[in-house]
Amino acid sequence: MTSRLPLKTIRCLLLAAAAWCLLVGSAQAQQMAGDEFSAPVQLRVQDDEEDKSGTRLVVEWEMRQDAERVAGFVLQGYRVYAAELGEELVPVEVVDGAQRTKAVVRDLWPGTDYDIQISAVYLPAGEKWATDLKDPTRITAGGAVEALSAAVGPYQPVAAWYDVAETNVLAVALVYSMIVLLCFHFASRRDMYIRPIPGLQAVNDAIGRATEMGRPMLFVSGLSGISDIATIAAMLILGHIARRAAAYETPIIVPCQDPLVMTAEREIVHQAYIEAGKPDAYEPQNIYYITDSQFGYTSAVDGIMVREKPAANFFMGYFYAEALILAETGNMTGAIQIAGTDADTQLPFFITACDYTLMGEELYAASAYLSRSPLLMAQLKGQDYGKVLLAAGLLVGVTLATLAVFTPKLQPWLEKLLTWLQI
Repeated sequence: MTSRLPLKTIRCLLLAAAAWCLLVGSAQAQQMAGDEFSAPVQLRVQDDEEDKSGTRLVVEWEMRQDAERVAGFVLQGYRVYAAELGEELVPVEVVDGAQRTKAVVRDLWPGTDYDIQISAVYLPAGEKWATDLKDPTRITAGGAVEALSAAVGPYQPVAAWYDVAETNVLAVALVYSMIVLLCFHFASRRDMYIRPIPGLQAVNDAIGRATEMGRPMLFVSGLSGISDIATIAAMLILGHIARRAAAYETPIIVPCQDPLVMTAEREIVHQAYIEAGKPDAYEPQNIYYITDSQFGYTSAVDGIMVREKPAANFFMGYFYAEALILAETGNMTGAIQIAGTDADTQLPFFITACDYTLMGEELYAASAYLSRSPLLMAQLKGQDYGKVLLAAGLLVGVTLATLAVFTPKLQPWLEKLLTWLQI
């Protein structure tokens, strides 16, 4: 009586036999790697000069000329191992191609000692090079044999803490910093002169007019977000107007197009009332959010101007196509209007429909002009002196460049100077 093995048992035996053969073949291949397969020699490791952050090392090596084919195996590439000094080496990079004997080890720590090792990867003849998509350092080609070189080290990637080519930038930054510090020194001891700006001189007149008429003021801080420099400048102006309005107990209406801007402006106005000694007069309901829709917001503000009849309208910040609509509506209600924006395309409309207009950088200078704060004054004057030095530098550069063309004897020296100045 013959017994039959179940089909499932036969399959398990076949799989076990295949696995045993594979292990034996692998052990034989690894033995061959130690005896017959050539490993990389003469490893050279140096810092990557192009990497200023100090996170890369360049590794080079050599191979024997007859090492590409050994006992049915073909040299297909290399694998780079690296680890901090004293730790186990792990693969960090693979190189596809027998002729490529250079690799870059990335994502290292500056000033840390590393050991480096290279392995030559041999594949059976006809087997194609393949790596894991998720882990590119893992070779998935069947029958791969690695011949490891001796580990070398320690080597350190070096970070360039100072770039000599940027010395001119450092010099300009130091000069400008000294100018600002000197301006702050003088501004804290005496009042510094700022060119009169008619639009800013009229701010106090507009506040006084609204107080005499017993009507509120309207302040619009543009339609850009809280991170925009024009919005920040507008909020600084709002702080000055709010302090004057608190002293005279004149209501100020601030409709907002952005919730974050509304929150910031409420705090600014509240602080202004506290500084004026009248915190009870602060009315947060006068500073409110309307909508983020451009023309929906414009229509709402126009409605406020028609209903409330504010005596003074302030349009400060960045504006878009709604600029003329707002300014014309305010002009029809008979309010005194002061506008300020760095939007070049909207300046003509404000100039036409408003009584006074702050153009470009006058908007940024407004907070220093109105508050006379030493810190803001120092920044403003420092910028002005910095622009003067920049203009002088441009003139000197143009002169030197012209001399370099028409004076052959001075040309080498002038070219070096202009290169250092990056003109």
